[in-house]
This record gives sequence, structure tokens and C-alpha cells, in this order.
Amino acid sequence: MRRLHKLLFLFIALLFSIPTAAQEVTPDVFQAATYLNRINLRAGPGETHDIIAQLGRGDSVTILERSASGVWLHVQHAYSGLDGWVVGGYLTLNPALRFSDLPVNTEVADAQTVNLFDPALQTLYSYPVLPTLSPAMTDLFAQGQANGLRADVATKVGDSLVANEYYLTLLGAGTPQLGAHDDLAETVAFFGEALSQPSTAARVGLASYTVMDPMWADKNICQPNETALACEYRLRQPAVALIMFGANDVQFIDAEQYGKWLKAIIEESLAVGVIPVLFTFSYDPESPLWANALAFNLKLGELATEYEIPLVNLWAAARILPQYGLDEDKIHLKNSGFDVLDLTNGNEAFFGVTLQNLLALRVLDTIRRTIIEPTLELNEGT
Repeated sequence: MRRLHKLLFLFIALLFSIPTAAQEVTPDVFQAATYLNRINLRAGPGETHDIIAQLGRGDSVTILERSASGVWLHVQHAYSGLDGWVVGGYLTLNPALRFSDLPVNTEVADAQTVNLFDPALQTLYSYPVLPTLSPAMTDLFAQGQANGLRADVATKVGDSLVANEYYLTLLGAGTPQLGAHDDLAETVAFFGEALSQPSTAARVGLASYTVMDPMWADKNICQPNETALACEYRLRQPAVALIMFGANDVQFIDAEQYGKWLKAIIEESLAVGVIPVLFTFSYDPESPLWANALAFNLKLGELATEYEIPLVNLWAAARILPQYGLDEDKIHLKNSGFDVLDLTNGNEAFFGVTLQNLLALRVLDTIRRTIIEPTLELNEGT
């Protein structure tokens, strides 16, 4: 009889432990697992940080927080209790994970420059992947609004890496697949239509010096003696310009000339009230022009500091990507080939253009939340 009672108790316990339609077991969205044979667990969100341990395929981790870009995730290993940073694209994430529910760590630097011996690399890595916006940019936006610029328009200025049909233009090709980057949805809705349009200041073969030469302006839409940059600003009236030159320039001019032309672009932007966002560019360390490319990128950092304007350090962020995010020609960024902007499945950890798209949206998101919307709300209340 006692055995019968015991079996009955086990049956009832088992019955109530089976989930029903109304009582489904929901997995923890902050749990993830590695799918590569070996990945490094680092002390911070960048490949220059010390390696704490190595994780193997199938290791389980709990996600604690993310970097500002969302490319790196702070995790804790399920069994050892060790915690550190890994590239989010190396994990199988729960499809229900949303970065809007995850804390953002802004205390740990993107790079540990003490580990670097080259002064040029130390300086270049010292610029964060995403910038902290200066108060001067709030004043600049207000100036632009007084000049009639459109708050919801951002444009692109650059060479073939910027004119690439896979860079932001895809925002007009279908519903963007943001995946865990759900917090970018409002920024996509705010700037998406403008970013999907072509820019007369972003063309194949363009360079920092030719964008300031009227000979390179589109004669069908630009005025006589008008540069491509001035033409774009006049036609679009943008509040923000995403600017990236370098891959073409480094083949034809030196860093001093490059700095002179970038300075002219920046000053023309500031004069009309456009927030100029500079991007460093990825380059192949095996190239004979590697030292020149470093000098160009350092010049961008110097100019961003001098003028207190935003700098997106794409160069540093792309160091973790296969071939540094570059395509077979070692100049252009590699794209995923998708027909829509796709930030799912950790694509930003494997494709240069996807990373470029993500960082562009991230810096625009910061500008929208911290400068544009507060200024517009203040103006409405006065």
C-alpha cells in the first residue's frame, strides 16, 4: 500500500510538472551559447583587452550588459563563473533578446591601449568606437534649424564606400531587420526615408578634394561653380552629414593635403549648421599604404577633437572582422548580400558594410535622442 501511495504521488507530481498551453516554460532571453570551437573571453569590449579565458563550442553564458554599439556583450560563464566580454556575433542569441532591455556599459573603454607598443596605434585606438557628443553640437543644430535645415534629414558624403547601394540606401528597400537592435527602430523611422535617397556628394571615384571641386558636381542638378558638397547641402538641407573619405585619397595625396581638404569640408558644414560626423576607414595592414592610412585616420581624430565634432571609429571596430571587414580588393567593405538592411545573426561581426550601417545608425540615434528631440521639444514649448 505504501508503495502504491508513493507511485501515485510521483504520478501527480509529474502531471503538474508538464507544461500546458497556458503554462509554457519561457527560456531566459539573456541566456546564450557559443557556436564556434573557440572564442576569447576578454577583459573589455575590444580585441586589445587582455584575454581572461577561452570558451568552447556550446558553452553557456548569461548576458549581463552590452557595449554602446552592441557589437560586444558582457557575459558570465555558466559553469566557471568567470565574466568578461565576447563578440555578440559569436553567440547563438535568443530570438526574443532585445537590447532595449539590456544595460549599456559606458565605463569600460573600447580599447586597452597600454597593450600596444606603436604610438600611432595607441592614439588611433584611444578614440572610442562611438563618440560622446559635445555641447557645441547642440548649438550647431540650433543654428541649422534657424537656417531652415530639416531636422529629420541626414545625408551621406564620401566615395564609393559611402555611395555603396548596401550602405543605408537599403533602408528604402524593405523592412529593416534589426534583430536585437530594437532600440534603433525610432531612429530608422526618423531618418530612414532621407538616408535611402542617393546623395550628389557620394559617388564612385569621389575624394575629399574632388567633392570640393565644381568640375565633379552633377551639372544636371547643381548650379554653375557649385561644388558637390554645397549642392547636396542646398538641395537636401540636412541636419547631419555622415562623412567618410580615405580609401581613394590615400592612393593620391598625403596626410597633410588630406587634412586640408577635410578641414574645408568640416568648415563648410559648420558654416551652414550641418553636424558633420566623421568616420575612420578600415585598411589592410599588409598594404604598402598601411602607414599612410594610419596617418589619414589619425588626422581624422585630430580634426574631430579640434572642431568638437563626432567621430565614429570604424577602423577600430572593424579590426575583429574577417579581413578587417574588407572585400577581396582590400579597399571596399564586404557586404552580406541581403536585399534589406539586416542586423540579425551577428552580421555586424562578419561583414564590413553591416558594421558600417550599424555604427551609422548608432551615432544618428545618439544625435536624435540627445540633441534633435530635446531641442525640438524646447522650441515647441517657447
